[in-house]
Amino acid sequence: MVYGQSIADYKWKNRVLLLVDNNIKSQDLQSQLNLFLSKTANLEERETLIFQVTPDEVRLYDGQKSDLNSSDIYKYISISKKFSGVVLIGKDGDVKFKKPFEIKPESIFSIIDSMPMRRSEIKHIRGK
Repeated sequence: MVYGQSIADYKWKNRVLLLVDNNIKSQDLQSQLNLFLSKTANLEERETLIFQVTPDEVRLYDGQKSDLNSSDIYKYISISKKFSGVVLIGKDGDVKFKKPFEIKPESIFSIIDSMPMRRSEIKHIRGK
């Protein structure tokens, strides 16, 4: 896995899925995380990393503390600290999707698969 100090460090390398809530142990956040973790192959195929984000900390999908700064993330994605939900950041670094919990993973995969860069990746994979 690629580790970065800033969300911008993932630009052009990974799509980033932020699960944002006020508490890392919130039932909404953990339920959403479990839905995505049941689809890890889909996430890996789409080069998508998951972070759990609260106003005080950022953790990786597995609960490990991340070097990312939550204040920087809140500024970067322009959300209030009261937002609870899912934010998808494309490889170009732009926010592609932002909605309150709970989101079906298939909805995120559909959004990713409709992106021009992802369609190009699929063509490249099939061409091999």
